[in-house]
Amino acid sequence: MHKKEIVAVDTLASQPMRAEKPVLVTDETTKVEAPVAIKIDVKPAEIDFKYLNIKSKVNFSAGGEEQSFPVNIHIKKDSIIWLSIVVGLEGGRGIITKDSVIFLDRLHRTYYKYDFASLSKQFNFNLNYDLVQSILIGNMPIKKRETDVVEKQEGSFVIKQKEGFVRIENSIAEANLKLQKVNASDETGDSKMEIDYSNFLTITDLIFPQDIKAKIDAKKDGKVLQTSINLQHNKIEALDQSPGFAFSIPKSYVPK
Repeated sequence: MHKKEIVAVDTLASQPMRAEKPVLVTDETTKVEAPVAIKIDVKPAEIDFKYLNIKSKVNFSAGGEEQSFPVNIHIKKDSIIWLSIVVGLEGGRGIITKDSVIFLDRLHRTYYKYDFASLSKQFNFNLNYDLVQSILIGNMPIKKRETDVVEKQEGSFVIKQKEGFVRIENSIAEANLKLQKVNASDETGDSKMEIDYSNFLTITDLIFPQDIKAKIDAKKDGKVLQTSINLQHNKIEALDQSPGFAFSIPKSYVPK
């Protein structure tokens, strides 16, 4: 019996190791299989499009001030977001690109022009075009990567990401693989963002959230500044042709 045990050990040692079934040897006669970590593979349902035409209602609050208005939104994927606020007459028009944000105040014949670096400093939070587009349509702000950690929870998957000093948790619904919630915060805890998506609607095989609630809390000069944006999409169209992005600053308009 003793010789057979020795032969068995030598035979195992001479064969290549198999990672799929690791074995813990506790003594000469007992072998216990070690638990194997299971990698969860989740592919979130993303909205792919050329152009979008969206009619929405916006509730915006910041610094104790609140505004509510209807807005028409045209989007060229990963390129341009065009906005028009119409209450009887057009009260304002804006355009967002990778480089800048420009808004025309039709009522006061003025305009505002920002880059994302200055806006990020103003809100004490890293803002960029991709974040704005993803908030509007319900895609993950940062696409899922192989290095991301995925955890299974009841009814959902949580995709954990790290981008620089920012930690992000994306909650993906198990039923339709759509993004339901985003929580992002920097390592200092000074800035955090929360986005909730609900009331999903299927349009031409694409699943859109109709209700979006975004909140940014940021510390600045020892105070917490809170900005809230609630969107209710009333109409969404996915288009193959451009819906139009007409925009120019009239010569008579004064910069602010």
